[in-house]
Amino acid sequence: FFARSLGRQRRRSPRIEMISRRLQPLGVAALLGGLPASAYWHPSLCAGEGDPLCAAPWVHGEAPVLSWAPRAGKCLTLPGDAASSLHLRSCDADGEGQHFEIDRSGPGALLRLKASPGTCVGVDGEGAERGKRLTRADCDTGGEALRFELPERGQGPIRWAPQRNLCLTVQGPAAVEDEEFDSGAEGARMVFQVALEPCEEGLQSQAFLAPRDLGGSAFVGVNLGGWLLLEEWMWPGEMSHKGIHDEWSLIAKYGGPEDPRAQKIMHRHWENFLREEHLDQLARFGITHVRVPVGYWLMGSVYNVSDGFVDGGEVYLRRLMRWLKQRRMKAVLDLHALPGGQAVDGFTGRRYDQATFFLESAHFERGKRAAEALADLILDYEAQPSSSGVVVGIELLNEPLHDFWDAPMGIRAFYEEMVPWVRQKLPAEKYMVLLSFMDSPHTPTADWLAEARSKDPVSFAGVVYDLHLYHLFGDNTAPWTPGQDHCKTCCRDPHLIKPMFSKSVPSIIGEYALSTGFAGWEEDGFARTHLENQWSLFNTTEAVVGSFQWNFRLLLPDEKLDMYKEWSLLDLINSGYLPPDGVYGSDLSARCPQLGDRVGSECPSFENMTVIWTSRCEWQLRANASASAPGRTLSAEEAESIVELAVARRSCGLEWFALVASLLLGVRV
Repeated sequence: FFARSLGRQRRRSPRIEMISRRLQPLGVAALLGGLPASAYWHPSLCAGEGDPLCAAPWVHGEAPVLSWAPRAGKCLTLPGDAASSLHLRSCDADGEGQHFEIDRSGPGALLRLKASPGTCVGVDGEGAERGKRLTRADCDTGGEALRFELPERGQGPIRWAPQRNLCLTVQGPAAVEDEEFDSGAEGARMVFQVALEPCEEGLQSQAFLAPRDLGGSAFVGVNLGGWLLLEEWMWPGEMSHKGIHDEWSLIAKYGGPEDPRAQKIMHRHWENFLREEHLDQLARFGITHVRVPVGYWLMGSVYNVSDGFVDGGEVYLRRLMRWLKQRRMKAVLDLHALPGGQAVDGFTGRRYDQATFFLESAHFERGKRAAEALADLILDYEAQPSSSGVVVGIELLNEPLHDFWDAPMGIRAFYEEMVPWVRQKLPAEKYMVLLSFMDSPHTPTADWLAEARSKDPVSFAGVVYDLHLYHLFGDNTAPWTPGQDHCKTCCRDPHLIKPMFSKSVPSIIGEYALSTGFAGWEEDGFARTHLENQWSLFNTTEAVVGSFQWNFRLLLPDEKLDMYKEWSLLDLINSGYLPPDGVYGSDLSARCPQLGDRVGSECPSFENMTVIWTSRCEWQLRANASASAPGRTLSAEEAESIVELAVARRSCGLEWFALVASLLLGVRV
């Protein structure tokens, strides 16, 4: 239609002729272009001295270790004994022999021990061509023999610079560690020798994870949903397929929280749904942060058996903290379920007809105690050497029903009371506080948070807006094409985020997914392109600190292994829809780079004050590639045709041309 319109001959009306003359110099790209890509970080995000967002430590730094890609919990270790050689053992976040400063002052890099800057990893000059030992060496006298080439994208082989055909290689286990581990993962306690061997492409024993430069980039995380808080569709074989719609009902089916049958099924699930090898796979993929949904009943001081939930999940959360620290991964603990339910949904643990958390004072007050107890639990983890530094944030509510925003016992009242209280326990220099909102557009709540940060910069330092960004639940209109979701991500979704960054309010995409609500996602590499588009949007949008994909895995029934697979990151990796090094192998420096200049030339326009999460998005066709090349001047006929087309086709989402014309001319079209 667009191409045909450009070719038509019409008699111009005086108004159209005037508009066309004003549009001509701008060119198509200037009018259809999206928001410019830029690094997310800007000093204006700082609420004042002490605001962790002024330095964003959870974004800009990783522990300086070199770990083995197949088992990210194993790190290269250079012992203090001069006679000992480089080996691989369980990562210790405080282990001096595992922390390296990467000195790139010459060709290749020196692997300099952080605790002993004069000591580097060196190569034993004696011995055969292959199997050379790696030992401690003097950084100042070792010369080129101490230099190594690290993988360009942070994952891959580590080559010896003097002989690039030799790579660090993990060899067979040499010993068993002294430490006691509570994991049954194969090889968890083994120490492995490391030597130089001939490089072989794709060899897993030569794949390492190296520290990445994360300055100015948004972290990539994932949710650990369905683990400590069950959801029916994530365990269909035991729940939805049997008519069980929430965790409370599952426990009731097995006799209640004190029945051994209920306790057995819950403890077995907590033990097996999340394992160490899952974290290794996520770390290799490039995940650095996890969001852990928990229910209020997890905290012992709040737990009451009469609520109908099984006690004991916190033991497994504590174990997770140790596992994460070994892998240099960070966590946000999300209070996903409140007493009485902050929403009418099964993710609150028990499905209610109303969000009674906001209707009954006993529930509301108990929810405050739950938030306080979660803050105390975080402090307990921080006090333990095995888990200190892992938790970087707390979330006080998940997806509260927005109808209760201004209620006497509402969302706003809860946040305004609890944020200052939590800040007294969890200082801003260490912890984010995430606040979830469910309005659309997000302008009112973004304005409120911006005002709160201004009025009380101490309490609201490091407070982050949690936005959930799905392309379904009503945002999935048939018929579906892959281009629809690309259009939403690359053209519409920036405007959904804009109310936050336009007010310098930091935000996190707390939930998003690959699901489109339709079949066909598995074809033509759509899953990978769709995911990279979303990452690139988050990475190039000001004020976005990071994101958490939903979800790390599901329990897919054997007879329906493809059911909901697009929701399960690990299943997508294991099935080949996503590469095992997904984040490492992606270019996120510009928005939607795989779509080329289409984002700049074919995006429709949206108004930030009116666009909502279900607004349709359709690419605006162009006549030919040259017609929309950046900087091209439109002919008078082209400008006239575009304006007439826009005015005639308002129902198709092109009203914005009338807006542009009115801004240029000061008249309405």
